Amino acid sequence: MDDNLNTEVGTLLDQLQAVSIKTERVKQERDPLKKEDLERFTIEKGGALVEDALEMIATVKDFIISAPNAEDVDALAGLIKAASSAIDSLNHLAISDKRADTSIKLKEMDIATKKELQQTDNKQRLLATREDIFKMLSDKSKPIEAELIDNKPV
Repeated sequence: MDDNLNTEVGTLLDQLQAVSIKTERVKQERDPLKKEDLERFTIEKGGALVEDALEMIATVKDFIISAPNAEDVDALAGLIKAASSAIDSLNHLAISDKRADTSIKLKEMDIATKKELQQTDNKQRLLATREDIFKMLSDKSKPIEAELIDNKPV
């Protein structure tokens, strides 16, 4: 029996050591996060975190229903709070992205409207010099017929 127990303990220790070695390898193999990849990283990891948290909530909820315990209920509340915070963060990212797209579209519409107004304004203006305007007025003018009665200053 002691040999069987020693073998099981030895196997358990070997498994724990293998897990810690794998954990160290995972930590060493991670690449540093670049600024350009920050948004993609946040969305991917945040989505995975939310999915994992929701699965864990379902698991813990089932566990609590079978045997309620104050610590377990507190852990479930913490999981729910963490999941809702992660969802809220992802929602803020989506809203800010949509807000940026909307502001770009509004700016483009504003520029297009200003161009159109400027073009119609230019069509309505006469492009002529002062001399051209006087010439047009004098060409269209008619002589005034008047009769001189007295040559007295007024």
